[in-house]
Order: sequence, then structure tokens, then C-alpha cells
Amino acid sequence: MNDFLSKLALLMREKNSVICVGLDPAIPNQRDASVIPKKYMNNNDENEARFNFCLDIIDTIADYAIAVKLNEQYMFGMSVRNHLSISNYLKKKDLISIYDCKLGDIADSAESKLYWIHKSGYDGITTNPLPGNLEHVVHFAHNYAPPIGIIVVTLMSNPEAYKYFVESKYNSDSVYYEIADDVKKYNADGCVVGATKHIDSKEIEKIRRMIGNKRLILFPGIGAQKGDAMKAIKFGGNNILINIGRKIIYSDKPKDSIEEYFNQFKELRKRYY
Repeated sequence: MNDFLSKLALLMREKNSVICVGLDPAIPNQRDASVIPKKYMNNNDENEARFNFCLDIIDTIADYAIAVKLNEQYMFGMSVRNHLSISNYLKKKDLISIYDCKLGDIADSAESKLYWIHKSGYDGITTNPLPGNLEHVVHFAHNYAPPIGIIVVTLMSNPEAYKYFVESKYNSDSVYYEIADDVKKYNADGCVVGATKHIDSKEIEKIRRMIGNKRLILFPGIGAQKGDAMKAIKFGGNNILINIGRKIIYSDKPKDSIEEYFNQFKELRKRYY
């Protein structure tokens, strides 16, 4: 195992947790609901407001989570200095940082993105395999010191993606299975697999069998998308992360919310493992 997976495995044992908290710091005029409290907007500096909100959430969830997934769509506009401060703070709190950028581009552009990810101090990223250069991306990312973990979008949580990942075929099998095969073939660190209702438990089992037990499955879709944590835990195996975002970070009492998820997942894991 490389450094990324080793660190995750260690934190999973130490904290007895599989929780990854999704950070999407939306400002008050960005959407109608699930936005950062107005108290953070005192000086109308949107970057500072998002930055301080992220640090406060990290403080709140640190005892229960083992990873934080930062959504690039909500982090856009922050400086490398901001990103490095956040990633360093996550390290200080014994949390793995995953930058959710779904990297997908030609080799030169992918290398440029990985350069800035490394400069920003993140432990891992999500990657879109559809450009077809996953082998190159993994090789380049793993050559950094420490290596950047590559978690590959394999079966997305949104229902609209089903026709591209499941109904679409490659060599008579679903596209998602070919992606899982590439994850194994090119030694990527894991898969992003939704745990929402349109994804069948057999598909999760099939991905796990293909990639083996040492690689990670990151499950988004639990929480606001009403995904099934039991399905993720029962069929995903031990080496998983379950991502919850809005249901924790925009809760009236984020610490109570994450503690509730922590206890729920711990009981489910006792039942199946």
C-alpha cells in the first residue's frame, strides 16, 4: 500500500470510523438553503468567510471523521495559500484531505493540476477516467513525495449518470466495470461509488471483487441525497469511506449530527464485520 492508503487504514483503526465529511462552503447569496451562517460574512470577504467556516467545521468534526472531501465547485477562487492552510490544518487534526476536483483532461493539463494539488498539500483527489489517461495520471501522482492518492469516479451517485456508467457497455459489460478494471490495472487507490437508490448492491459487490480489498471505495450520496449507508457498509467491505456533507456541516448542531452518524455506522459495521 502507498502512503495514502496506509494513512487511511491507520486512522480507520485509531478512530474506529469510516466518516468522510464533505465541505461545500456555499455563501448566502449562492443558493436558497444550506449556506454558511451570515456571521461569517461580517466583512463581506467571501474567501475569508469560506475559509473560516471550513476551519470551524474541521474543529467540530475532527474526533469523529477520518477524512474531509473538499468540493472544488465551492472552493473555487481561493488562493493556494488558503488551500495549503486548510490541508495543513487537516493534517494537524489527523484528518486525510481529499480534493474533489474530478480531474479529467489531457496529460499536460492533468500534470498541471497535480502540480497545484501537490503545492496545496492535499493527500488525494477524485479523478474522472473518461479521458482515457488514467495510467499516466496515477503514475504522475504517485511519483510525488508524498504520493497523491487517486480515487477514480467509477459509478456516480446522481441518477442521470446511470445511462453512461451502467447502461452503456464496453466489451458486453457495463462501463463502470471496465473503469474498476483500470483502477486495479493501473494501481489507482480506489473508486468513487454512489450508494443511492439507483445503484444496486450487486454493482457495489462487483466493483469490490474487481479492485480487491486493499483499495478504497468512497461512497457519496449518504445524507442529503438519501443514500443507503447499510448498503455501502454491507457490500462495500471494510476499506470504505462514507461521505456526508450538507446533513452535517449545515446542521443546527453539526457535532451532534456527526456523532449520530458515527454511532450508526459503528453499529452497522459490528453487524456485518
